[in-house]
Amino acid sequence: MIDLENKTENNFLHKKQKHSGFPSPAGDYVENPININELLIKRASSTFLMRFKGNEMLFVGIKDNAILVIDRSITATNGNVVVASVDGNFICRRLIINNKKMLATACHKNSYIDIDLILDFEILGVVTSSINIY
Repeated sequence: MIDLENKTENNFLHKKQKHSGFPSPAGDYVENPININELLIKRASSTFLMRFKGNEMLFVGIKDNAILVIDRSITATNGNVVVASVDGNFICRRLIINNKKMLATACHKNSYIDIDLILDFEILGVVTSSINIY
């Protein structure tokens, strides 16, 4: 405890000591902290998050238990990864638009769903990012 009544130079010697060693090379480089919302969410009012279960999208970098960032305001085009409602179930697949419109997996055993054959179908949004949990 420092005696404030008796402020001698000896009480504050630690403030005059110099640090030994080399300065950090990153000491001159100061960056603003990363804001995950600014980085991943462009339109907050139309973006939602969903947890992905399964291994059907491994080849596009989406692993089991990943968190998907989905933007409803983006119009889905050929090659986009989308989240869709198929007969009341949510699925994440790559949208393929050629002669037919299809949803495709991205794994070792690719499977395809012909969109025209589904009665209850809706694209909920385009996946803009995924966060994989390790």
